[in-house]
Amino acid sequence: MKSAIFTLDLEDHVGRYDTSSRYPSISRQVLQTLAQNGIVGTVFVVGKIAKAEPALLREISDLGHELACHSLDHTPLDKQAPAAFREDTARAKHLIENCIGKAVVGFRAPVFSLTKSTLWAVDVLAELGFQYSSSVMPTHNPLYGFPQAPTKPFLWKNGLVEIPCPVGKLGPITLPYLGGFYLRYLPQILVRSLITQADPESCLWTYCHPYDFDTAEPFNRIQGAPLWTSILLWFNRRDTLPKILAVVRENSSSTLRGWVEANSACLPRYLP
Repeated sequence: MKSAIFTLDLEDHVGRYDTSSRYPSISRQVLQTLAQNGIVGTVFVVGKIAKAEPALLREISDLGHELACHSLDHTPLDKQAPAAFREDTARAKHLIENCIGKAVVGFRAPVFSLTKSTLWAVDVLAELGFQYSSSVMPTHNPLYGFPQAPTKPFLWKNGLVEIPCPVGKLGPITLPYLGGFYLRYLPQILVRSLITQADPESCLWTYCHPYDFDTAEPFNRIQGAPLWTSILLWFNRRDTLPKILAVVRENSSSTLRGWVEANSACLPRYLP
């Protein structure tokens, strides 16, 4: 079976970046298990965590993981003007780089909000020195989707690499199966089948968040989200880590940056 690259979106899903936040302890538990299995991957960090939990970011970096940018405060692209996005993303990149002493070259938009209507962000990312983006959900989605985009990695017209969220076919439905509540709810035999069917030119990666592993968290209604979304995000977390370990090969040292450096020269160009 093909192996996926481990990626994590380091954020607080209820927006608490203070002493009440649960993500630092949960993240450390996950990192410990990854280290025991020799797994290194890419962690997309909300910039304000560099100020709230700098020691955590240094621990992640010291373990060999790539740190990339996940915006300043997890604001979706369509909720910001281009100038504000540029300013906030430059600040987030600077905060993370200063914290770990390494260049940050990857970006992931909050909730995959890089869509047809927010393509202006692609030029901003290139101007800020990012080498790749992992921000497109190439299918229909209740929140943000870009079904017209390629499902395999590609270059935007300015040369920025895009590594879209891996998707698979389940009958007439195209869905992201390697992360979030999709991975938590889909049977493992189905996930394995979709991985086997994946195009050899695709880049498979997991996407998860600290809350996906937090089995002891009390129920929280996500502000601004429907009740059913909050329920789906809360239930069925117990098997997340075993499912992640089942799709990421033991002793994997793959990062998205490493994949880009090895493959960017042969990627097709997409001109939307």
